[in-house]
Amino acid sequence: MSTQQNDTAASNIKGIRRIAVWTVVVALVITALIGIYTIVSGQFGETQSKVMLTTLAVAAFSVLALCHLAIVERDVKAVGWIGIGTSALALISAAVLIWWDFGDYSYQPGGIYMNISKTFAISGLVAVSLAHANLMLLLQTAPLRWIRSTLTVALILIAIVPTLILPIILTDGAFPPQSFQDVYWRFFAVILILDALCTIALPVATLIVRGQGKRDSPTSTIGASSAKSVTVTLTGVAATWVNTQVTQSSRTADQVVTALIAAARKK
Repeated sequence: MSTQQNDTAASNIKGIRRIAVWTVVVALVITALIGIYTIVSGQFGETQSKVMLTTLAVAAFSVLALCHLAIVERDVKAVGWIGIGTSALALISAAVLIWWDFGDYSYQPGGIYMNISKTFAISGLVAVSLAHANLMLLLQTAPLRWIRSTLTVALILIAIVPTLILPIILTDGAFPPQSFQDVYWRFFAVILILDALCTIALPVATLIVRGQGKRDSPTSTIGASSAKSVTVTLTGVAATWVNTQVTQSSRTADQVVTALIAAARKK
């Protein structure tokens, strides 16, 4: 892919992000206006409640889309697009549940309402889990190897959470069996705690390490005789190559570029 194509793709992604942000803002404004109208008029009918729920669903979808769009310019972009697809499925399912009148057959086992409800629950669960994973994947270029290794553990924990919940949804709560429930839920609680620990600790550790790297880095990245610093912005293939080198080693982007310059000066 050429540099021009990369720049065009990046511009398109920025446009989609901008639309998602404005969608969140507009949806929340509509929800707030409905709430204000309800308080002032003292009326809150079925239509107002459906509109409010729909706008909240759209806002939630847009927030999830922003999380997925965070990695669509990276090597793992397929995960981001899958997340957007599952988020869209959850939004459609939510809209059907909100607006469709299912009559007296709403809670019939195996009925269309229950199937759509399961579709919403499963797609929403997967979308949230992928959004969580996609935000964590932003740390894949962390400067230290142990952070990247711990990131793999965090991603496994994120995947375990929906894996434990999906059987419960699919079996209408019949799983796990009574004799196994205590161990099952204890294990689930441990996974949640470890997941939360990784989610909080890894970004903090990355910020601390990168902050120390900036303080410890020399003023000049060109040579000892130069007192000036140079800032270079890389895009396209060059940026992808540097990020790959950062991922495969324990060096920062500055160290990768400095090594290239040093090798070029020796020739």
